[in-house]
Amino acid sequence: MALPQLDTEPVPSDRSQIIQAATIVGVAFIISRLLGIIRDAVINYLFGITSLEANAYFVANRFPETIFLIIAGGAIGSAFIPTFSAFFVRDDAAGGWRLFSAIINLITVFMTIIAIVAVFLAPQIITLFYPDLVATDPRMLDMTVALMRVMLITPIIFGASGVIMSALNARQHFLLPAVAPIVYNLGIIAGAIAFAPNVMGLAIGAVLGALGHLLIQLPGLRMKHAHYSPILTLRDPGVLQVLRLMAPRVLGLSFGQLNHLVIQFLAQSMVLGSIPALGYAWRIMIMPQAIIGQALGIAAFPTFSTLAARSAFDEMRLIVADTLRLIFFLSLPAALLMMILRIPIVTVLFQRGQFDSQATEFVAWALLFYALSLIGLAAIEIISRAFYALEDTLTPVLIGMLQLIVMWLLGLWLGNHFFPAIDGLAFGGLALGYTISTFLELILLLWLLRRKMGGVGGRRVLSGVWRMVLASLFMAAITWSALQQFDSISALWQLLVAGFAGTLAYLLASLLLGVTELRQLWSNVQRRL
Repeated sequence: MALPQLDTEPVPSDRSQIIQAATIVGVAFIISRLLGIIRDAVINYLFGITSLEANAYFVANRFPETIFLIIAGGAIGSAFIPTFSAFFVRDDAAGGWRLFSAIINLITVFMTIIAIVAVFLAPQIITLFYPDLVATDPRMLDMTVALMRVMLITPIIFGASGVIMSALNARQHFLLPAVAPIVYNLGIIAGAIAFAPNVMGLAIGAVLGALGHLLIQLPGLRMKHAHYSPILTLRDPGVLQVLRLMAPRVLGLSFGQLNHLVIQFLAQSMVLGSIPALGYAWRIMIMPQAIIGQALGIAAFPTFSTLAARSAFDEMRLIVADTLRLIFFLSLPAALLMMILRIPIVTVLFQRGQFDSQATEFVAWALLFYALSLIGLAAIEIISRAFYALEDTLTPVLIGMLQLIVMWLLGLWLGNHFFPAIDGLAFGGLALGYTISTFLELILLLWLLRRKMGGVGGRRVLSGVWRMVLASLFMAAITWSALQQFDSISALWQLLVAGFAGTLAYLLASLLLGVTELRQLWSNVQRRL
């Protein structure tokens, strides 16, 4: 099967198309993330964050999740989509679906082998990474191993589902891949409720949810006239190109997952509940990151790839700059709102059942230091995809390696020395170390992309960002004042009143300061209506 090349016909690069595509993905992400919060609330209600079951579940879930995210998660999208799309640009649909079949078969076989090995080595893996946590209770190891062995089925299913998701995104079908996580969360919720108070219900629900994650996307394949064939090869040029592009991306995702493993490793020796507290705070922060950063990244990537293939770097610089401006316009206020409203947010989302006020304080403390990382992570979603479009998957990996080292060193110092010295909960230092290292990663990636492209429209970005910063600071002041004025009402009303006041203040300040992104978003809403 010959590897096709992209042709050179002009392709529209209207920025409004990116916004419209991001809106579709973003809305689906909102629903998915809200359901994820409901899932977490159910788990919290049943098990809290300091129970043996809660800690066993979080630890057991980490390894299967890491396997999937490293091998079949984002690496597939960055490597498979450009290669797969090239066949359709050349009107070779049969070749494209042949590549799809080969990759989905390879991923499924590989994930199955990894999962089987992990099933047998589960006790050793858990003891290696969590020796202190296992030592807290003789039941911890057995419970965690049992959960992990069941949950190792999920990366096999997700491996195939991830390839399907990438194929649908490449064919400009975004809805079903974005909806699939909803089905996954429903599976976990159903399992938790059906088997309560047995924590094994979470593992069974995860497997059922993963299966639903795959099945819900199959109608999309039919709509795109997909063809499957039982081909398994490593000699096909398309397969080799996908694997070549995947290799650095897999390494980069490994560093991303190692961040979480390092944080959990350092947190296990801290106060009991540190690991779940950091986990729930991360999930709160990552929700707007997905809605803002991932949605815009998914929507912009095809445009970046097309412009890079045509060497249209002037237009690409413009699109990158405008997308970054939109990222900052949305992520700056979101991060500050999370910092200020952290206690009402956690209270409304989780404080019920076994999740008490102390658990709320733990999660809110971690969220305070995680919140600003939203800005850096969302921007990195755009910058990294610009590198991928330029067929450079190595540079983000090298910078990710540096970020991991810096995060580890900062986490050690902040968590074990600085925070205890100021009588703060030590695990807050781990979250702060992650945030600082994320901004270092963003700065270095921007600098290197500027050198690679001969500029990234820095002046264009900064001309809007300073206005957004001023508007965000005004919003923060209004939100804080409203929170203090209404400190005696329920957490839900505090969140609604202070959040509404702050959002209104941000929109008003942006309008007065002439932030163009506000007008662009409003114009897009009017067109959709």
